[in-house]
Amino acid sequence: MMEMFKKFSFTDKKVMNIGFVTSELATGNKLRDDIKARAGIDLDLIRTADIKPGLVLPEVDIFVFDLNTESKTAISDFDSFMRNRPQHIPVIVLSPAINNELVRWFLQLHVADWLAIPIATGELIAACGRVISQYAENSQDVNCLSFIGASGGAGATTLAISTALILKSASASSTCLVDLDLVSGACSDYLDLQASWDLDDLMEDPERLDSQIFDIMSNKHQSGVTVLSSQRAFADLLNFEPTIITATLDFASQKFTNLVIDLPRHAKAWTDSVIVGSNDVFIVAECTIPSLKLARRMADEMNERYSGEVQPRVIVNKYDRTLFGAGVSRHEVQKILQKYQFDLIPAKVSLVHEAIDRGLPLETVKPNNAISKKLRKVIEANSQALSIKTGMAK
Repeated sequence: MMEMFKKFSFTDKKVMNIGFVTSELATGNKLRDDIKARAGIDLDLIRTADIKPGLVLPEVDIFVFDLNTESKTAISDFDSFMRNRPQHIPVIVLSPAINNELVRWFLQLHVADWLAIPIATGELIAACGRVISQYAENSQDVNCLSFIGASGGAGATTLAISTALILKSASASSTCLVDLDLVSGACSDYLDLQASWDLDDLMEDPERLDSQIFDIMSNKHQSGVTVLSSQRAFADLLNFEPTIITATLDFASQKFTNLVIDLPRHAKAWTDSVIVGSNDVFIVAECTIPSLKLARRMADEMNERYSGEVQPRVIVNKYDRTLFGAGVSRHEVQKILQKYQFDLIPAKVSLVHEAIDRGLPLETVKPNNAISKKLRKVIEANSQALSIKTGMAK
């Protein structure tokens, strides 16, 4: 198991308080009786029939929801509970079976873990301990920004790299740039680094990932940014469990204050997990009509797929419009993107090409350049929004 899973030593001191939500009171009473024999653990029983908006739930360390059936009533009760519970308390779901649709839904609702029933009381308590331990270790706010190109050549990789470098230089906080284009690994090439993320090693034994392995599979840029990047033959078929990606990102979120993720344009098995887990998702469009239309379509699909839980922002890259010149105007951009917030990044093609060809950051090639200045404002606005969200959550 990874480092974040720690064993609990139960003593006469209170270790955890579990809120058990169920429609089967006999199941709840039996579990409560079993737990009474274990020092340091309390269990509050909550009936699903009592769950209503405005219900004051007991103060607990973790909720366990007994989703013992997939009936419409049970699903509705679960949905109501997840939307009305205190958002800072983790939730484990118990159910007899699970399918891809439920997995996606659980991700959207930020379920901490799923366990198959029937389950022994000891196993359930151990699972609760692991989740509480994870939440305690991740109590510091991890700022995760994901970039995805609406079209090829929009510049998502360049902006993701620049964002990671800006975050590192602005606050000296630990920052990791994760390249999830697992074939080309452009981030490592752009920064003149070795692509060392060996997926084959992790495929053989995903649980071997620890701090030492992570350090071997990543590279440190001279700026201080850690870069995780993989390169494979273009003919290789990437057949592996998506948990390899999510487990690596979980581990990275424990080591770093900032995560910047460069996502591939086409969805993978782990795309949902990454997008839902991000603080902000930036769709990068080139300042052309087709690319802007693709960005709006992608934003619409994200809104629908994630039920409004993900609010993507659009970055319009390579914006080049003079007062009387050609090119797409700001008004036209707004008309195409409609309700979506967007930022304009100026076109500095020669600067970007020089930086990429030399394997250097934009700031190294030209300090205080127009792209970095604008991107810094976007990041600062994101940081302020994150602080507000965090304060409200607390």
